[in-house]
Amino acid sequence: MNSNTRAALAFCLVATVVTAGLITYGLTIGKESSRGGLLSTFRNVDELSGFLDEVQSRQNSNEYMQDISYGSGSAEKTADSASYSKTNVQVAGVDEDDIAKTDGQYLFIASYDRVSIVRATPPSQMANVTVLEIEDLLGYELSNASAYVSGIYVYSGSLVVILSVHEYQLWERGDSLAEFMPYIANQQRAVVSVFDLSDISSPQLTTSYGVSGYALTSRMVQDDVYLVAQSYVWKSDNETYLPSFWNGGESEEFSIDRIFYDSDCDDTSSFINLLAVDVGDGEYEYMSMIAGYASTIYMSQSAMYLTFQKWSGELTLVDSAMAPEDEASTLTTIYKVSIDGLSMVTTARADIKGWLLNQFSMDEHEGYLRVATTTSWMNPENGVYVLTPDLESAGSLENIAPEERIYAARFLGDTLYLVTFLQIDPLFVIDLSNPYLPRVVGELTLPGFSSYLHPVDETHVLGIGYENSRLKVSLFDVSDPTEPVETSKFLAENYSWSMATWDHKAVLFDQERGMLVIPVETTVIDGMNYTHWSGAYVFDVSAASGISLRGTISHDAYSGYNSVLRSLYIGDSLYTVSYSMVKANSITDLTELGSLTYYEPDWWYYPDPVPVETVDA
Repeated sequence: MNSNTRAALAFCLVATVVTAGLITYGLTIGKESSRGGLLSTFRNVDELSGFLDEVQSRQNSNEYMQDISYGSGSAEKTADSASYSKTNVQVAGVDEDDIAKTDGQYLFIASYDRVSIVRATPPSQMANVTVLEIEDLLGYELSNASAYVSGIYVYSGSLVVILSVHEYQLWERGDSLAEFMPYIANQQRAVVSVFDLSDISSPQLTTSYGVSGYALTSRMVQDDVYLVAQSYVWKSDNETYLPSFWNGGESEEFSIDRIFYDSDCDDTSSFINLLAVDVGDGEYEYMSMIAGYASTIYMSQSAMYLTFQKWSGELTLVDSAMAPEDEASTLTTIYKVSIDGLSMVTTARADIKGWLLNQFSMDEHEGYLRVATTTSWMNPENGVYVLTPDLESAGSLENIAPEERIYAARFLGDTLYLVTFLQIDPLFVIDLSNPYLPRVVGELTLPGFSSYLHPVDETHVLGIGYENSRLKVSLFDVSDPTEPVETSKFLAENYSWSMATWDHKAVLFDQERGMLVIPVETTVIDGMNYTHWSGAYVFDVSAASGISLRGTISHDAYSGYNSVLRSLYIGDSLYTVSYSMVKANSITDLTELGSLTYYEPDWWYYPDPVPVETVDA
């Protein structure tokens, strides 16, 4: 293969990576294998290559569109009994990686290509203790590559770092295009690195494993970390490139018996690579599924659910994204991967109508999987589907709020709270106590909409969203599910927004204190002038008194991009973390207790970090 051919293939790969995020589409899978469970494996690479060719031939003749272009936080105790917050997660006992964590004494903050460890207590003496850069995080130097931190975990004296690494090679074309693209993407991998924190000033790397692809998401159950990565199927000169496994800086291709498939699949554009790592003893397991582009991923304590969307019919441009015109043109395929320690086995599959908004559109309860979907963008309908542990259909509820689409969903026990939106905000209360007969039992119509729902207690739910371009926080009394009531609300005075409306990890809620903290940005427009403010809003929330703004914590929006990203507490101190600084304030009266610049990037061109002074722990 000459250099021009290689360059053309590589350029196509780059284009695929750029456009893949715009629309997702998927496959159906299902055969029996002792190791793969529902899936089959290959006898050799030639058989895998022939399977890919066969599916591609089917794709060219079927109706599915391919190559689309343009197109609940909790608290723990430290050794000295001071409580501290944890990441706001969807499922109790299933941790999610985040950019900021605490163990009650230190803050661990991920910033692009580094992790800063900050001494947090006492807040008046906050200081950088350790900065782990990419070579530290991987355990080896990178050449012609870039890397960034996707998220971190802190567990039982260990720091777990999830990274994405992108390797590059020189662009070999001899024309003017090389002036603009001197390097092209060559290889991607997602990595799990584990550090022993016995010496907080000098964390020791104990294990570093990786698989091909970019990190889609990860979860942690007890001391086991589960990473999901996606790489693209690439064939060249009749050679099929298999995904690889990394142990430190050394790699080897997946053995063929770790790659699973279904002979009836509709799309073979991706390898979905799963890696499980035991943080305690460093043991690991990995597998791969041939699939389309993965979409929403949900995990309970015993199973991971992977979803893939597939579209049929014509596409149109809606809200700056390509979407199907036909209301019946969207299906989601769900695969259940049963989890037991490091064991991962695909055990069931289902196809349901519509697409999922986010991970909160799925929930496993008493073995049943409940799913909320929207059929399309042009003439949407919404449905709720209940599936048995084998993902067989149990019950369904369709035609919910025609012409609207789902903006928020939250499953809490036997109840689903569902928000749809077009011009007003209907909050539906759906009874799922009988999985074979889901039914709407209550409905509330309000101006605006909520895009995130959070439980307060057994009879109250918070909604965070917008009304007339202003941030809105609502408290709903659902003690009578047939008559939900908005008992209190806060509406920001100015044009405002919050990342809490789309990133649940930005929400800090403490039930015992009755405290809600979310990042907020506001803009006041006066003729041709405008004033921007960035920081965090701290609310008092109770069933008896409703919602009230306790106060605000300001981060200068024009000093190092200091938009607040996360909020945490240790004891009676509230910490707000931005791109480059952390502030500590008293929880009771919000007086400032201390601040620290933990990271000083040069933002003009690219994050080129300025050295930050560290101190002894």
